[in-house]
Amino acid sequence: MVKRIRFPEGSPESVLDVFESIKRAFIHRGLIRQKRTLKKSALPPVKRSKRLLAVAELGHDVLFKANTVFPFTLFPDSIILDREKVTFVTRYFFRVAKITGIPVRDLLSVEADIGPFFGSVHTASRFFLTTPFSIKWLRRKDAVELRRLLQGYIICNEQDIDCTKIERHKLIAMLNDLGGGETR
Repeated sequence: MVKRIRFPEGSPESVLDVFESIKRAFIHRGLIRQKRTLKKSALPPVKRSKRLLAVAELGHDVLFKANTVFPFTLFPDSIILDREKVTFVTRYFFRVAKITGIPVRDLLSVEADIGPFFGSVHTASRFFLTTPFSIKWLRRKDAVELRRLLQGYIICNEQDIDCTKIERHKLIAMLNDLGGGETR
């Protein structure tokens, strides 16, 4: 049952009591859903906010960024890899874009089509199996490096390796080495 609180007749809280009673009547008749109480997290609020701050800082640590080549795409697309996610920015017109972010831990596979000058990268994730994200008309070097970094991240996630404590330049070198496959 709900605990009832009594307020003096002239106090401002008594007005709030009227709104509360109307709300309870709507809930009782099924016109409004009752809010469910959420379970308390095991972490105290201070530790949760510090963890959120740490994850947000990691999200700003960009490991790789590439744009498509201009003459082949009128509005150049972008791909950005940071420690937490891969972001695809598909531009359709001036100041119009579709931005899709995929957490790195949800990536399943990455493929790269490499030509003499250009390349494209295709990714499949747990949630976008039927429509893999791809970005075409990247520079050849960018496509190769992006595939290596993403493949390294996929292997790290499969092996449950925590990459958050590794410095940026060391992490890039290790992911390149781990995800490397010789392409010449």
